[in-house]
Amino acid sequence: MYDLIIIGGGPAALSAATFALGKRLKPLVIADDFGGKAGWQQRLTGQVDEEYLAGAEAVNVFLQRIIQAQCTMQDRVRNVTKQDQCFAVETEHYGVQQAVALMVATGASPIELLVPGARELVGQGLGYSVTTHAHLLAGKVVAVIGNTLRALRGTVELAPTASHVYLIVPDASLLSAPMAHALRRRSNVEILPGGRVKQIVGSEHVEEVVVKFHAELRRIAVDAAFVDLGLKPNCGMVRHLLELEPGMFINIDQRNATKVPGLFAAGDVTTAFGEQTLIAIGEGARAALSAYDYILARR
Repeated sequence: MYDLIIIGGGPAALSAATFALGKRLKPLVIADDFGGKAGWQQRLTGQVDEEYLAGAEAVNVFLQRIIQAQCTMQDRVRNVTKQDQCFAVETEHYGVQQAVALMVATGASPIELLVPGARELVGQGLGYSVTTHAHLLAGKVVAVIGNTLRALRGTVELAPTASHVYLIVPDASLLSAPMAHALRRRSNVEILPGGRVKQIVGSEHVEEVVVKFHAELRRIAVDAAFVDLGLKPNCGMVRHLLELEPGMFINIDQRNATKVPGLFAAGDVTTAFGEQTLIAIGEGARAALSAYDYILARR
């Protein structure tokens, strides 16, 4: 029996496991792979140095710590059940593991842009998180593709430093938001309402975005393109235990607790806004602290 099982291998999960070890708990981290988005760097044309991602070093330290403590299990979770005094976590290869408390930090997967060239150029100027890589794009020409508030927020963040930003919005209804009105006042932002991306072009890096706009194809030369068509939270293993928010995100309180006693969550799988490694690290530690209090009360 473990004190705490953490499902997920990203910054929130690894931070939580490190915190748990510091409190002398017996944790188990179950994930397909470890590191999460902390290592998702971009390479742009003309880029000399590797992109710096704040928090990536800490995530590597956490990972080495929990590997040394032998509390990782590389596997996929099939199902979770709540029993009288514990949670039972069923995995594909190693069977059922039990713990007093459970934490879900499985992240969220971006909805892919399914056009020619997109998948091949991921990480080579095409990405799915504008805010993570905005610091890399000063003086660059950038396309932001999507009809979400995250796409708008990313464009607002890019606008002060990027040379030019094309906001390609498939659904023009988003443009009634206050941030969209602010973007219209910026001379270096061009909004293409109803634009549909048909192709991402590039040999080694993103070079062009082909857009169908007003029944015509337009080829736009860019240094990078960032897509935000929405996120899919990876929480299928616990959806039967929780009342999920619209979009299937896990609702948490200020202590990262769900409405199920002993079940905590952190990171992009939750309703907490962030999508940054440093924020996920903090969220993971706070969730682990809440789990620690829960476990102490039952010892």
